[in-house]
Amino acid sequence: MIFSVEHVIIKVRKSIFNLLIRLRNFNLVKHAVILTVGSLSHRSQLTYNRAHSMLPALGKPLVIRIMDRLYRVGIRHYTVVVGENEGAVVNYLNTQWMPDVTVNYILKFPNDSFVKTIKTIAQKINEPFIVCSYNSFTHTHFPEALLNHYEENPDVLLFSGASNTLSQAPQHVFAVTESDVVKEIVTASTPEKRALTLIDFFVCGAPVVEYIMKLSDQATYQESNRQFMDIAKRYIENGGKGIMTRANWVLQVEADRDLLTLNKHLLDEGHDAHILSELPYTVKIIPPVRIDPQVNVGQGAKIGPHVYLERGASVGHEVVLKDCIVLTKANVPSQKTLTGTILTTRGSLT
Repeated sequence: MIFSVEHVIIKVRKSIFNLLIRLRNFNLVKHAVILTVGSLSHRSQLTYNRAHSMLPALGKPLVIRIMDRLYRVGIRHYTVVVGENEGAVVNYLNTQWMPDVTVNYILKFPNDSFVKTIKTIAQKINEPFIVCSYNSFTHTHFPEALLNHYEENPDVLLFSGASNTLSQAPQHVFAVTESDVVKEIVTASTPEKRALTLIDFFVCGAPVVEYIMKLSDQATYQESNRQFMDIAKRYIENGGKGIMTRANWVLQVEADRDLLTLNKHLLDEGHDAHILSELPYTVKIIPPVRIDPQVNVGQGAKIGPHVYLERGASVGHEVVLKDCIVLTKANVPSQKTLTGTILTTRGSLT
């Protein structure tokens, strides 16, 4: 077989590029800790038949969306903290996710101390790692920015935040910064402090890992759905150095309508906006739209923009949907018009 000079040059360039990537990744973080345990105080009308971490974001569970982003930046080792109700997370990762990863599971019962859980994980990993919750979102390429920032600041606790939050949850956590150095973690922002809204997405440098490994098992930390945030707050209060990595926006998916916001942003970013069911020719699609396999749509329906129909959903004839999610087994009656709604088998959330 004869290769052209141009072909050889392209192959050499690709080889050099792959080598540089491997050399660069050698010093990057290799582990990620994923927190999937839902808060006992969290109330959602969407989770009567599945864990919050398994709610769909364009055909994939929330937790998988987070892990996909970490996978794309080279993370191949994961420790996933699951609760009693997250068995579906384990099943999905074991049967439907990437084959070239190592995933370990830590079962955390409601009465177990999170401090003890994360301490055990840190002792086992014993090197820098990412820690994030299943519902902490920002723009798609943020993990690259976070790891680039880590290369410049390998011995700190890296925070993730933005001045703009898209979440409709009633409570948020904020960071007061000076030149991107985190000075204080607070639960309310004031015009004087101009704090940034935080999400649960951190990189723990070596000194942070050492700090976690030395935590007392009897340490009293607030046990909340922002599990690692309490440890991060105490780390800063005890003199640890934290640096902010800024995003354009953040979205901690906690309120039910946050799921609608996330799906809209994923569609706008071009993620999985596919039509995977056979539709009548009279159906009008206004992109961006995602329709899973095994979805029934009636004649003359008008779907979009920003609509996601989950597998098993049904849409009657001459239905109009805009800015909607129709979850599995939910049915939209014929000639119904819905806007800005999440439809479940128990009714709609507007």
